[in-house]
Amino acid sequence: MSKQFLAYMIAIPLLLFGCYSPLSHFTDNMYQGEQQLKQGQYSTALASFLKANTYHPSSGAHAFAAMAAYKMNDIPLADSYLVQATQGQTPNRVVTCIIYGYRSLVRFSQGNVPAGRDELTAYIAAYRNVVPGSPTLREVESMTMAPQVDTFVLQKLIDQQIQQLPIDYDQM
Repeated sequence: MSKQFLAYMIAIPLLLFGCYSPLSHFTDNMYQGEQQLKQGQYSTALASFLKANTYHPSSGAHAFAAMAAYKMNDIPLADSYLVQATQGQTPNRVVTCIIYGYRSLVRFSQGNVPAGRDELTAYIAAYRNVVPGSPTLREVESMTMAPQVDTFVLQKLIDQQIQQLPIDYDQM
């Protein structure tokens, strides 16, 4: 075998794997993180979202990291990621829904009911903008006026609605 042929055999795979862009790594990690969230592997999902953010800093990665932290019952960490999600680049409409939805959950969990209701109202408006006519939105709207908000039920509704959003990792 010639040295030149051997060099080509080594160079071609390196070029192919080297062309795997940071955005591709971001997308892969975001997808893996979302699947891990669905499977209840919250700490693994959090790690995937944070890894995605190293390849492509994104408000979307921070918003999903906040979801994972919230599900781990780490409310201060979830709040921190939500703050990071709103800093820097402007989040797109889908990410804005996630931010408002989880900020409302965080505020309610912190015992700040007025702020939780405000965030929930903003979530409803943002969600209606992206998914007009959602039948589950009425249930969320009724919670804004309820004397007591059941955060467990609210989280299930928000998660269900987030799954209906047109999530495009390339646009985060």
